[in-house]
Amino acid sequence: MKSQKEIKVLTELLDIKGVKVGSRHQHKGIGIILQIESISNESICTQCGTKSYKLHQNHRYIIKDLPWGESPVFLEINRRQFKCQKCKKPFSEKLDFVRKRRKYTKRLAETTLKEVLRSDIRSVAQKGLVTTE
Repeated sequence: MKSQKEIKVLTELLDIKGVKVGSRHQHKGIGIILQIESISNESICTQCGTKSYKLHQNHRYIIKDLPWGESPVFLEINRRQFKCQKCKKPFSEKLDFVRKRRKYTKRLAETTLKEVLRSDIRSVAQKGLVTTE
């Protein structure tokens, strides 16, 4: 477990609004895996717009983010599912930094696109953002 100071520094380095780093693991041959969690304990129902606090399920998965130097970075996220108390329907919380059903952050997609437009796929692959396949 990291100290509170280390967690705070990692959260600031990650620079994603509304989340905090819970832990960091360095895996040889893979890269850095940051377990992150939402700061908020509520979400807005996608069906009726009501604010919900009732947690229904947790769905953890790993997405790719921008590298830190030479190290690839992966985020282990928990996209929580809430149950609306008004319309009684379950819904997944909206995470601003990753689109639904994607395995990478929005900022990784934007950076990769800019790099490919500026140079070519091979040089972008050398930076570790994508593969040539």
